[in-house]
Amino acid sequence: MFNRFNKATALVHISAVAALLAAPLSTLAVESGTAQDNVYAAKVWDYALEHKFIGEGRLQSYPFKGHRPHGSIQEVVATTAEIDGQKGRLIVKHNYGAKDKLTVQDVYANPDMNYEALTIMFQREKGYDPDHNDWFWAEYKANGEIIVYNGEVLSGRAPLCTGCHAALGGPDREILNGKEK
Repeated sequence: MFNRFNKATALVHISAVAALLAAPLSTLAVESGTAQDNVYAAKVWDYALEHKFIGEGRLQSYPFKGHRPHGSIQEVVATTAEIDGQKGRLIVKHNYGAKDKLTVQDVYANPDMNYEALTIMFQREKGYDPDHNDWFWAEYKANGEIIVYNGEVLSGRAPLCTGCHAALGGPDREILNGKEK
């Protein structure tokens, strides 16, 4: 389910690195879903895979009812992580959904069934994005490929993410277990 070592994913990573090397730094600082964001998202993915937050034998938490834009059932693990030399809060959210009614018990019994996406939030160094409390967002398919939704690459300072989470106010921008923190 979480095999990120396939040809398509490798091409995405190679393309991201090539674009990063070719892009002027001034454009990378203000955009979302850039090659630099995608390279960082790959580092977050690798960290989550190495620490068993995703993949075979991953740590599971009890699923709960959720809502869009994430799955109708969600599962969240939150911790402190060190990624690329930066220590910060990491939130890993597994998103599940189905056209027919899906229950928490269904997901708990078979977490691979009806898996839609993986969403992460990682609080980066001060100054990364002060308007959004320095959070980095990314949403991935089960194979580690970053999702593009309506033309928006969902990594970095993605407006789809910041638009909802900024409305929460406060310093953390989190919603856990279906409730505002």
